[in-house]
Amino acid sequence: GLMEKAASSPSCFHFFSLVSWTGQFRVIGPGHPIRALVGDEVELPCRISPGKNATGMEVGWYRPPFSRVVHLYRNGKDQDEEQAPEYRGRTQLLKETIGEGKVTLRIRNVRFSDEGGFTCFFRDHSYQEEAAMELKVEDPFYWINPGVLVLIAVLPVLLLQITVGLVFLCLQRRLRGTGWRACELQNLAGLCY
Repeated sequence: GLMEKAASSPSCFHFFSLVSWTGQFRVIGPGHPIRALVGDEVELPCRISPGKNATGMEVGWYRPPFSRVVHLYRNGKDQDEEQAPEYRGRTQLLKETIGEGKVTLRIRNVRFSDEGGFTCFFRDHSYQEEAAMELKVEDPFYWINPGVLVLIAVLPVLLLQITVGLVFLCLQRRLRGTGWRACELQNLAGLCY
């Protein structure tokens, strides 16, 4: 029937092979910016769809616009020597689910300079697809304005002064109290004037 006609027609076969070749997979990253705090670690997930074993593929992340290599996995291992110096020793490719076409890039000790765009790519021989993602880096103290900062600096000093003042008052009252008692006792003895 239809399959025999398709098989006997070279143009139809060529069309089917073209579709399967150009539609091998898509690369999907997170659909929203990923947030991280300075000094923390962050994970950038990336996968191919439809999911398939990506162990033999080249997988990597780079920073546009100058294509600085953040992390590269090729020939079944990480290619650390190709990394940009600012990422050396700070990245790890989590490959537990690479057999399903899913990987995650972990970046340790996040810096402000890490903020911005990242591109994840999968390359299978000469076929390559990629996905863009964005990292937002926040200062853990971003909510503190200068007024609050001054308050935080001054508050302990004020509390210390108040505490010392109260202790001094209590001691003064106690000393004064014992002084009056001594005087009353002396008064009874007729020694106080």
